[in-house]
Amino acid sequence: MPNIIIENLLKAHITRAIMVKNGFSAQKYDDVCRERSNYKIDEIVKISEKFQLSLDYLIKGSDPNDASLTSEEKKLLEIFKKLDNSDKTRISERAETLAELAAERAAQEAEKISKEKKKASGNSKLSVAVPAADEAPEQDEEFYIDLCNLPVSAGTGVYLDEGYTEPLQIRRTAIAERANYAVRVSGNSMETKFYDGDIVLVETCPYVEVGEIGIFIVNDEGFIKKRGEDRLISLNPKCDDVIIHEYDTVYCRGRVLGKAEIVE
Repeated sequence: MPNIIIENLLKAHITRAIMVKNGFSAQKYDDVCRERSNYKIDEIVKISEKFQLSLDYLIKGSDPNDASLTSEEKKLLEIFKKLDNSDKTRISERAETLAELAAERAAQEAEKISKEKKKASGNSKLSVAVPAADEAPEQDEEFYIDLCNLPVSAGTGVYLDEGYTEPLQIRRTAIAERANYAVRVSGNSMETKFYDGDIVLVETCPYVEVGEIGIFIVNDEGFIKKRGEDRLISLNPKCDDVIIHEYDTVYCRGRVLGKAEIVE
């Protein structure tokens, strides 16, 4: 079946959001899900190497609990199998969040090391490199976005819809040009990705995928959270998730793209 790769990725708790964060095409993922396309051999190999999944598992769905797993990993898998479906969902969502944070920290560390190497290399040269005309640094341009005067909560909710907006000057970036408005974060439940006082850029949309961070109105209270199956998830393990009940009124007000770069 065309969807066998997607099915086996989901069994390994690798969602669309995780694929996109690791450099894979969201459009390709959606096309494969809808049986409009298939992953090519080189793409499957890349997925296998990136997520350390065997080709046999990706293609056939064979049990990944093989000799490649450590004793600790096998023990965790045995414990996981004993849980009911509700607990499995909670553990999977929390593990996915922690894995994303670990990957983000690793990427930041790699970027830091790369910059240090470049700096050391530059200091060792006697001449100063002059960028070519087409590589000249971009000049700052005036760029404004509507900032909601009321924050969205990374803790208890706030009444987002009761506020108004005011223009905020930010640095022009590719993300900023996609955003429709900005909003300030209140609370610490989205650490270590977003902190209290951060201003985040939001792309207006009525729906976000499971695993994506969005702006949500729950019973008239505004939240910035990661979408789960039956809850809105806090990235900070010390903070509670927002459980969604059948009687709750929930709206999505947009996808969080990232932090705004404020022009001082």
